[in-house]
Amino acid sequence: MRDNKSQKPRKVHPNSSRYDAMVVWKGKADKPVPKSGSLAFEVILKPASNDNPLRPVSPPKINRVVLSEDDIKLKLKKAEERRQSLEAQRLEQLAKERERAQEVMAKAQQESKEFSDATKEKLRRSMEANKENREAQIKALQERLREHSIRVTETCRQSDKMAEEFQEKINNKLSQKFEVYEENKHNQLQTMLKRLREHANHIQEVCQASENMGKACEEKLVSKMENALRNREEQLRALQERLLEHERRIEEVQKKKVNRQETKIEVDA
Repeated sequence: MRDNKSQKPRKVHPNSSRYDAMVVWKGKADKPVPKSGSLAFEVILKPASNDNPLRPVSPPKINRVVLSEDDIKLKLKKAEERRQSLEAQRLEQLAKERERAQEVMAKAQQESKEFSDATKEKLRRSMEANKENREAQIKALQERLREHSIRVTETCRQSDKMAEEFQEKINNKLSQKFEVYEENKHNQLQTMLKRLREHANHIQEVCQASENMGKACEEKLVSKMENALRNREEQLRALQERLLEHERRIEEVQKKKVNRQETKIEVDA
């Protein structure tokens, strides 16, 4: 803001009132105002006035009214009536609030009772459903146990039947083996007896031949025959021992097979 005396005074409209004005330049004061691109503002703060400022006015004097005894009593009576009216309104409001609170409590109790009844009914239904489900599960379990028992019984019966059949097959095989063994043993004994008879005949022939020979050869032949008899008897004893050992091994094998079959049957059962 600056005062430029070189500028011409502006004309004021004759109908307008007088204003105090100031010119505000946009830009710095130390630089010359350019002719192009510059802009000036006039800010009107307030109208010009030569009126004296108003002095503060003192409050008016209040004339005190002197109240009589009747006026005081009347005011007290009105005040008492207002107090009683306010008390009645307050009591009425309290009664309404109490009634509303009782209604709210009764409604809450009713809702609580309904909720309790609904909860009890729901719990009863749930317990009945659980009881029915438990009974159904027990029945299903009993049915499965019964079917399992039937299957176990059938399996035991089949296993007993299979064991009997297997034992019968084993007995048949053993009897067949015993028969074959007895037949072979009988054939071997017959063959040995036949050989002994042939050998006895051969000895008789040799004796007869030795009689024809001299006494010098007789002792030699007798000793040979005795040696041959002893050797034959030893062979017979060795053969009998071998047959007994073979029979004993067969009996042990049969006992082991029977024991294994009994153990297998017990494990299956």
